Amino acid sequence: MTRYPRQSLVMVAIAVALLASACASGIPPTAARATPQAMPSAAQDLTAGTYAYQFQQLDAPGKPFPRVLITVPAGWGSLDLFFVHSNVGTQRQIAVSFWNVVDVYANGCHWLGPMIHPGPTVDGLAAVLAARPLRNATAPVAVSLGGYKGKFLQWSVPAGISISGCDQGPGDTFGWFESWTGASLTSTGTTDRYQQEPGQVDRLWIIDVEGRRLVIDAAYWPGATDQDRANLQRVVDSIAFER
Repeated sequence: MTRYPRQSLVMVAIAVALLASACASGIPPTAARATPQAMPSAAQDLTAGTYAYQFQQLDAPGKPFPRVLITVPAGWGSLDLFFVHSNVGTQRQIAVSFWNVVDVYANGCHWLGPMIHPGPTVDGLAAVLAARPLRNATAPVAVSLGGYKGKFLQWSVPAGISISGCDQGPGDTFGWFESWTGASLTSTGTTDRYQQEPGQVDRLWIIDVEGRRLVIDAAYWPGATDQDRANLQRVVDSIAFER
């Protein structure tokens, strides 16, 4: 399985902090009404505004998946075609990413062994994620995002865990704290979601978009401030679907 997203997220962890936004409160009020720009395919800084994802791997015969629009303030960057982030300091990182989940690791730290296949439904995936040990997950609740319904839950990494002592994959020299594997949204490859820090929190929206499931992961590291978390929520709230 390709470990591409692992490499990408490590790049976030070591990136130099981006310039702080002059508008610290978050997204410019007119940004969401601007003409969307295509999300860059490579890692780069973004100007404040609205960007469009095209997740063609979720297309169905005669029924293309809607474009996914997201609005970010200044001081954010793109990382691949499914991930945007603000790097305001190593322990304050916040990010939004999109996933097509296929299989869930049974245990985030001791993840070698059989995985759990949650099936294609929103409820099935939400139930599997909420039941995972070590994650302190909230009970899934009904939610709507961008005009589509689904389930929301929040989970975290134990604050006192030593991730270096978790299971290692072939050729690895250190451990990983794992969540799930998935199918790429933009190519025929695979993806792998892991967490980097003890105390990291991920807020998960599991949305049914015309019969196709999309997971939106808004993550923040333990040093994120109240303002950081508010800015992260504004970015999530900006998500829209467009044909």
